[in-house]
Formats: sequence, C-alpha cells, structure tokens
Amino acid sequence: MSKKSYLFFVMASLLVTLVSICISLSVGEVRIPIKEVVSAVFSKATILFSTDYETSSEVYSAILLFVRLPRTLIAFLVGSILGASGAVYQGLLLNPLAESYTLGVASGAALGATLAIAFNFSLIRLFAFLGGILTLFGVWALSHRSRSVDPTRLILSGVVVSSILQALMMLLQTLFPEKLGAFFFWVMGSFNSASWKWLPGCLLGSCVALLFLLLHRELDLVSLGEGKAETLGVDIVRVRWILLCVASFITSLAVSYCGVIGFVGLIVPHLFRMIVGHSHKRLLFASWIGGGLILLWADIAARALGSLPVGVLTILIGGPIFCVLLFKSS
Repeated sequence: MSKKSYLFFVMASLLVTLVSICISLSVGEVRIPIKEVVSAVFSKATILFSTDYETSSEVYSAILLFVRLPRTLIAFLVGSILGASGAVYQGLLLNPLAESYTLGVASGAALGATLAIAFNFSLIRLFAFLGGILTLFGVWALSHRSRSVDPTRLILSGVVVSSILQALMMLLQTLFPEKLGAFFFWVMGSFNSASWKWLPGCLLGSCVALLFLLLHRELDLVSLGEGKAETLGVDIVRVRWILLCVASFITSLAVSYCGVIGFVGLIVPHLFRMIVGHSHKRLLFASWIGGGLILLWADIAARALGSLPVGVLTILIGGPIFCVLLFKSS
C-alpha cells in the first residue's frame, strides 16, 4: 500500500469511527433518532447536573450521557486493546493463531474473576487482572528452555493451560449454581454494566496499546526470524518478554472489565494485514482502530438483537470470517 493509500485509509477509518459512534448512540432499547443524538452531543444543556427530565430531549440526553456514551467508548477502547494486542502476539510468536486466548491469558483473567465471585471477594477486577498475569508467567515457565523460548512450545503450553483453566471455571459453575448469572457475564463477555467508572482503566489500556507503535521496528525484525533479528542487533528474548508482558497486562485489564470476548485479537490482525500489509508501523494502528470498530459494531448488533452478550456475536461472526480468510490464504 502506498503512502497516499495508507493516508486515505487512516482518514476513512477516523470518519467511519465517528459515524459508528453516532449510530451506536442511537441503537438500544430506546431508539434515539440520529438528529437527537447530534443535538444532545453538541448542546450546551446542563443535563449532567439535572435530576428532573421533563422533555423527550432531556430524557434522550440522560440516556446518552449516562448509558450509551460510556458503553460506546468502552466497547471501542476494549476492541482497540484486543486488536493491537493480537497483532503483537502474532508478530512476536511468528504464528497467525497467536492471541491472548490461545496463550491462556484471557482464560486466566476470567478464572480469577470467577474465583472472586464464587468466594464473595469484593475485588473482582483485581483477581481477574492477577489471574491473567499469573497465567502468562505459568505458560512462560512451561515453555522456557535455557535462555530462549520456542514460540510453538509457548502457544501449545498456552492452549493446554487455557483448557485446564476453562475446566476449572466449569467446575466452579457446577459447585456454585446460584451464581451462574455472574459467571455467565465473565465467560461470554458483555458491556451491559459499562459505566463512566470503567473509562479510566480502559482508556489507559488503549493508550498503552497505541504505544506499541513505538516498537514497530523491533516487531518487524522479530518477524524475520530469530536468527536474522539477532544478527541485526535485536535482543529477541528481551523484546519478546517485554511485549508479551505489556500485551498480557492490557488484555487482562480489558477482561477484568468486560469478561472474555473471543476472536477479536485473532481476526482483526489477519483482516487488516490483507489491507495495509505486513509492516507493523501500519498494521498496529490498523489493528488498533479496526479492533475498536469491529467490537463496537458487534455491540451495536448485540443491543439491536435484545442485549445479547457481545462475546456470543464475536464468536458467531468471527468463526466464519476466519474460515473464509483461511480459505483465501490457502
């Protein structure tokens, strides 16, 4: 892709993002006309400080500010985290199937939250975050040999650990059936409880994901293979460990808020690699904004269909898309 084409892609992506946000603010149990959305967003009304909503415009503004807007922003930010992290995982491990879920990080975070719910611990998000990080350390330890780590061994270890963690989650669901509803939230992923309180953490994770761009050169060199990367002066073990840790940190952070949402980190890098090419300087941004858009539209569809868990839709839509991509690549 030429520089002009890539610039056009960036501008078009930003425009599509703005349009998608407006549509997202309009869709839900209460359908709000786009005209009212624009009016509420750009009005100077003091609706944030009001408790008496008399007109339909004031009701719309309250719904937008307290329900739709935080949910929309958080869906985009979480998607950007998952998309960029997926691109980093695939670039580091030289494997198109690598993502936080195949490495067990997301399952570890979900198990941490499930344990906290089962035993009535209050710090659910902290347990989810720690669960993801500890899982990464465990998978790394299983695949570590002397100073190097074999990417294939790392992924296989992640798949095995993820399967064990999912079995433990099912065991907890069996032992604590009265908390099945709360467990369901973490297993399937949802933005139904999204609020402004979630925004700082999700914004932090998304900004960190965007900072992966600073290491695009290292990722490009790692993608050439260990031998060539080390010849060109890259400490591949150090780069791989640092980026895996950071990607796992922000993925665990995302899961701690919205639960497990699959296929975004797997599909998005594949899809946008076909559009912008293999250069991580372009791919990381494309995966960041593309992940946000795809998850935002999945959430829009989930609301339009009656508040379905967004994780269900990402799997139902992502699975066939991935099969098509595999068929085309073959």
